[in-house]
Amino acid sequence: MIYPAFQKPKITQWIDFSPAKLEINGFDCDYAREMLENSLDCKGDTLYIDIVKENTRRLEYIEESRKISGEKYIISCEKCADGLKITATVSCRMGLFRAINRVISMIKDKKFFIGEVEDYPLFAKRGYIEGFYGKPWSHENRRMMLELMSFYGMNTYYYAPKDDPYHRDRWFDLYPKQDLLALSELSALCEERFMEFNFCIAPGLSMKYSSEEDFQKLARKAEQLYGIGIRNFGLLVDDIPEDLWFDEDKAAFGGEAVNAHIDLANKFNDFLKQIDSRCRLTVCPLQYHGTGDEYYISKLGKGIGADISIFWTGKNICSQELTVREAVIFENATNHKPLYWDNFPVNDAEMQNEMHIGYLSGRDADLYRYSEGIISNTMEFAMSSRMPLLTVCDYLWNPLAYNGFESWQNACEIVLGAEKNICMPFLDNLLTSCLKVENSPMLNEMLNLAQQQFFAGDLQGAGETVWAYITALEKCCKKLKTVENAMISELYPWAEKQFIALDLLKSAISVLSENTEENKAKTRDILQKYLAHPKTLCDFSLQAFAERMLTL
Repeated sequence: MIYPAFQKPKITQWIDFSPAKLEINGFDCDYAREMLENSLDCKGDTLYIDIVKENTRRLEYIEESRKISGEKYIISCEKCADGLKITATVSCRMGLFRAINRVISMIKDKKFFIGEVEDYPLFAKRGYIEGFYGKPWSHENRRMMLELMSFYGMNTYYYAPKDDPYHRDRWFDLYPKQDLLALSELSALCEERFMEFNFCIAPGLSMKYSSEEDFQKLARKAEQLYGIGIRNFGLLVDDIPEDLWFDEDKAAFGGEAVNAHIDLANKFNDFLKQIDSRCRLTVCPLQYHGTGDEYYISKLGKGIGADISIFWTGKNICSQELTVREAVIFENATNHKPLYWDNFPVNDAEMQNEMHIGYLSGRDADLYRYSEGIISNTMEFAMSSRMPLLTVCDYLWNPLAYNGFESWQNACEIVLGAEKNICMPFLDNLLTSCLKVENSPMLNEMLNLAQQQFFAGDLQGAGETVWAYITALEKCCKKLKTVENAMISELYPWAEKQFIALDLLKSAISVLSENTEENKAKTRDILQKYLAHPKTLCDFSLQAFAERMLTL
């Protein structure tokens, strides 16, 4: 499975191939060998890899986005007498990292293409942010996610868990030694895997903007984190009161928060540049959604340095669409391209009863030309965040070839492997999200067919259609009750509602075959139990089907 999709494939065929031996020569071959050494099978032929370094336009320039990039590569594959020969052409180690990850994908699938592929990402910044309200991820889950997302093409990570006390409530305190060590390990892993690590700090709840003492607290915190290798920072002043609190701030900044935020952002950016000219700053503003040309965001954008990135969630906090038109309005008003803080798949606050494991949708295919990139806000549930984030990887690498539902099917296979098919009825019923993608397509297709058969007078056919779905759902529910899987554990509160939904379907269809008051009463009781369960599951069609059976 090639995921994300290649940009420019010239493939004549795919062949089954499982290499047991490697012969690697050329540029940075020891690095490539180290990446590949744990991927080989115990039997098979030899995989020959020649690595060519080429600093030319075709390897360093992305024509569509008109940007220099080290991530571009060209891979050609051809058969040889005792195996397969690959020539990978890259401009630097970063491009080699991307190319070798593609080779590893083919080794895992035991399928290789014959031909040539020119490949590169279209979005410049492609990443995710741990920016939710709720229990922060464990260190192990952070490492897991960094490895997975970098393998599938992301290049940016923002650390901003709202409930890390040293990020927000106690922003002014330095990290204890143990916590600092964990952040240092994450920073090193990001560097190893070509992920840009951004540490975010949110001082807005208590900072006195006019206080030099408070600014020095912010500076000391940045110096501590710079000391463990962090070079990129986020300054978050979102989700705070709109009005200035301290009298000194009101006097210093004319009573307007935007003036205080411009001053703080520029002062902090200057401080970072004095430490290291390579340091970069991103600001999440007080107003982070809207039309993009409102007073606050327009003044902030034109008041802060051109090298400071601005987070923007789009028209809404959770925007169903991100469009080129809106991005152009934002840039014209602020003199900055938006860096989207995309609130998908996050499910905190009022969305806590939803589980957003579906796919990214509603983002224009050519948005890469008009934005800095997209950073997806994750769920508290790290293991369940993998599937939606993989579809984000797919879109960000090659939005022109992106198909949301197909991408999600591939993501399910990557995450669940052999258990994908048996779990699919449950996953299908969890497709609901803040983006309003189509929910429960399998369930709806089944009920629509059964309804057509029912109104055509084919009661037996309608019953058989529903029972075929019930049989698959029973197998799925049995697996959910018995499998030991970290992701299923996160999903279990929703699985409990799925068990009730199964009982509801079985009871409702029994009315069709035996229309008695006893069966109807049982169905009513299960329906009420289903509706009382707080978790969001299944399309409305399930409830409608049960209610229709009760009218027979």
